[in-house]
This record gives sequence, C-alpha cells and structure tokens, in this order.
Amino acid sequence: MAKRMKSCHRAAKLAPKRKPVMCQFDSIPEDVLFMILQLLPLRDAMRTGVLAQNLLRAWRFYPNLEFTTRALGLNRRVHKGRRRAKFVRCVNGIVRHHAGTGVKSFVIKHNLHNHKYANYLDRWIYFAVSSGARELTLDLRPRRVIHRIQYTFPSSNFAAPQPTCVEHLKLCYCYLRQPTSFSGLRNLRTLDLSVVYITQEDLESLLSCTLSLEQLKLNRCPQIEHLKISEMLCKLNHLDIRSCPLNTLEIRARNLATFNYDGWTNFKTVICEASLLKEARFELIAGDAADYALSELAPLMPNLETLYLVGYTQMIIPARDPTNKFSSLKHLEMKMDMSSRKHGLLCLVSFLDAAPFLEKFIVHLYENLVYYGEEAALRRLEKREPHRKLKVAKMSGYAGTKSSIELALHILENSTALECLILDPRLDKFAYKYIYSDDVSEVTWRLYHLFISKYLRKSVPSYVRLSSS
Repeated sequence: MAKRMKSCHRAAKLAPKRKPVMCQFDSIPEDVLFMILQLLPLRDAMRTGVLAQNLLRAWRFYPNLEFTTRALGLNRRVHKGRRRAKFVRCVNGIVRHHAGTGVKSFVIKHNLHNHKYANYLDRWIYFAVSSGARELTLDLRPRRVIHRIQYTFPSSNFAAPQPTCVEHLKLCYCYLRQPTSFSGLRNLRTLDLSVVYITQEDLESLLSCTLSLEQLKLNRCPQIEHLKISEMLCKLNHLDIRSCPLNTLEIRARNLATFNYDGWTNFKTVICEASLLKEARFELIAGDAADYALSELAPLMPNLETLYLVGYTQMIIPARDPTNKFSSLKHLEMKMDMSSRKHGLLCLVSFLDAAPFLEKFIVHLYENLVYYGEEAALRRLEKREPHRKLKVAKMSGYAGTKSSIELALHILENSTALECLILDPRLDKFAYKYIYSDDVSEVTWRLYHLFISKYLRKSVPSYVRLSSS
C-alpha cells in the first residue's frame, strides 16, 4: 500500500502543471460587454471598471442609474449626516464619469429633503434630462419623521423648445411649480405625484401640455381640491387618486378604462357620457359606501364591468328594486364593515338587484359572532327577480354568522345560473394583508362543517358546487 502511495505521488510530480486560465476582457467586443453590464446591478457594474480598460469605457454608458441606499451599499447604522454626505459623493462621482448618453432610467431615492442639497439635486436632474433619460424618479421621502418640504423641483429643465425624452416621471416630497416658458412633456406617458405641493392651476396647465399621458397617479397632494381631466387627454387610460382633499372631480377623457379612488365620499364627480370606463376601485373613508355606490356611481358609470368597493355601510334592506342600475357590471368585489347589525349582510342583496348581468360576486368578511339558533329564525327576503347571470359567489372570512348564512341562502335560492358557491373560513390575503394567516384551527374547521351541514347543505342544488376554497 505504501509503495502504491509513493508511485502516485511521483506520478503527480512528473505530470505537467496546468496554468490557470485567465479571462481576457480586452478580447471581448465592447458591445458584448455593454450588454453584460446592463444585466448587473449598479454597485456591481461600478466595480467591473477596475478589471479592464474596455470595461471602464463600457461602464461610462451604463443605462440604469438607480441611486438608493442599498444600490450604493451604504451602511444604515452610520449617522444620517455622514450617510447623506457619502451618498452625495457617490452620485457626484458617477455622474461626473458617465458619458452622458444612453441613460434609460435615473432614480434618486434618499431623504435629501433639506434645502442645502438643492443644488446637487438640480444638477443631477439636469444631467438626467440632458442625457435622454426616459424614466425619472425623485423620492425625497424621510424615513420616520415627517419634515417640512423644502425642495422645489426644477421645472425649468423642461422649458426648452425641444421636447425631452422623459416618458415616466415620479416625484415624491417636493414642490412643483410650472414656469411661464414651460413647453410641456410631450413624450410623457406616466405621471406619479406623491406628497407633492402643486396648485390646481399648475396641475391642469401641466396636463394640458402632456397630451401623450396614459397614466396619472396623485397621492396625498394637499392643494388639489378641484380637478378637471380634459378631453384633450385622449390617451389617458388609468387614473389613481388617493388621500387628496377633492371637492369636485370632472373627467372628460373618453378612453379612461381604470379609475382608483381612496378618500372621502363628500365630493362631486362628473364623468363624460361617452366614457369607456371598465374598471373602478373605491376605498371610502367616511360616509355610507354602499349607498354612495348605488346612488352616485351607478348612473355615472354605465359601461363599468368590474367594481371593487371598500368601506362601511348602514344601508337597510330596500323593499323594491333600486332605481339606479349597473347595467354592464360583471365582477363585484366588496369589503364592507356592517354598522347595522339589524340588517347585516342581507342589505348587499341590493347590489345583486342593481346588477342584472353580474357573473361573479365576492364579499370579504371579518366576523366572530357565530350563530347557534334555529334555521326557522333565519330571515328570508320577499320574492324578487332572480339573479339569472350569477355564476360564482364567494365569501372569505366566513365564520357562520347569522347574516352570512342568510346571504348564502338567498344566493342559493335565487340564482338560477349559479355554478359555484365558495365559503372560505380564511381571511382574504389582499383584503386583510396585515392580519392574514393561512392557518385555520381545527375547531374553526369543525364549526365550519357544522354550519354547512345544519343550515346550507339541503338548500344546495345538485348543479351547484359548494367549496371552501
């Protein structure tokens, strides 16, 4: 055995040693290196410049400049003043060595809301606009404490006679004022303003110069009380308004397809009769959300096909069919806080009556008061027009409350085309994302099957599938 080991060692010494293969970056074409660099994050792309001269040249045309704390590898444990100073030095160095052409996206995301950084921010934005960036993001939001806004976005960069290349503009935590010589963002397709102080006049004037706009998002803009979406915005298809103190909203854009609103119910809405609005989402803070939807939204949105409604209601069960109809509604999803325990979920039957072409009905619940009474004590509504188009009905967070059993029985007894009824004891993942849990206790499952067998099983037609998910 020892002789074998010695012969092996001797053969290993006599074998020729292989030299390690070195990657010759100089032999790789620069266009190939440029394609490789585009796939790397900003921090890794910067480090490649020390490996070879052609990598350094390719790095100067890096297209996606995203300056964030994570992208630059800054330590969050360092004092915020030192961290901001290092952030400014890194961005200045990269901008200084960049070729200034071929930029696709330019992102600044750091809490540089103090006025002493205004000159740096102006310089960086001027670089982004002059280098032909298509996506421009400026997010100066502080991490914890809400400070007073001090920075004004330099709109003068867009006042040149030639149109800029910016197609997507996102601003957060700044002032936005329109200069007198503003020529407009003719190529702008997406405008996203979050915590931006801009007057109604400046916003409407800005929109009148962005005729290619497709998406408009406004979030917590405190000076927007009246807003008019002109018919000149013929390409606008998505409108998102959240937490703005609106009193009146006038929509004349005919091709608007999606509308999201989060705020109060005490505002007046005017929508063009020829509007093609197909999808709407309303998260209403105050006021009766169900009554507002039936009385205000139904006559304004005749072409609406999908509606997501969040809020609370005190609506009672109407004795007759509602006067206003959702004549095209096919998908209805609701998350209602039922303030009236007397009528409960049965008041939502008004939506089934108001939407004769409804095919899918989803209700998200969060209730704990289970019902142990007799089936004879459950309420039945007077005979109504049957729901002829309803195919799928779902209740998430189903806990066997009296009103949820009554609503399920009404759907089973009055839906002639029903194919599936889903009673899921789990909370919906998106409706209750902060308290969502995929786990359901064994006791909950036993109660679930008890309620199904006691109150619902014998009312399920043979052609309807009863499921828990």
